[in-house]
Amino acid sequence: MEVKVEDQEGVFFIIPSGELSTGEGDKRLRQELDRLQRAGNTKVVIDLSDVPYIDSSVLGQLVYGHSVLKKEGGGLKLLNPSKRITDLLSLTRLISVFEIFQSREEALAGWKR
Repeated sequence: MEVKVEDQEGVFFIIPSGELSTGEGDKRLRQELDRLQRAGNTKVVIDLSDVPYIDSSVLGQLVYGHSVLKKEGGGLKLLNPSKRITDLLSLTRLISVFEIFQSREEALAGWKR
């Protein structure tokens, strides 16, 4: 599993690739969220284009990131989740918590509203 971070117009895209699950996946995601938050970067998008699956521990990290960043005036949005991830978000009723976008341009525009 790899994780890249890109800054575009003050919005930080966390771009993982591979399966995000308990262990390395949830720890790495938490590290990136904490690092961005400590640096004052509160507008975050998780690009799930190359992530086929997440488990409950990663889901917990997404909720954690969203709540911590939201308290500081930002938040966490999701980009291109797979059907399997979208189904998990629906099943856990978290689909209403996260804004979900299909393109980077839409996600950036979501921060400008």
